[in-house]
Amino acid sequence: MRGMPSDRRRLPNQLGGAVRELRLAAKLSQMTLAEKAGLTLNYLGEVERGEKLASLETIVRIASGLGLKGADLLTKAKL
Repeated sequence: MRGMPSDRRRLPNQLGGAVRELRLAAKLSQMTLAEKAGLTLNYLGEVERGEKLASLETIVRIASGLGLKGADLLTKAKL
C-alpha cells in the first residue's frame, strides 16, 4: 500500500502551524483553546504538531475558538 502523495503529507503540518500561530497571536494557551473548541488538550497538541489532520468539523471548532471562520483558518494554513 502506497503512502499519501507528498503534498498531502504536508497538510497536517500546514494546518498545525497555522493553528499554533493564530493561537499565540490571540494570546491563548493550548488549554484555553482546547476548552473553547471542545477538544482535549492532547488532541489539540497533536493537531498543532502536525501529528493529526483534523476533520472539517474540528477545523471549524478550532477556528471558532480562535474567533474565526473555518475558511479563515484554512486560508491562513494555505489550504
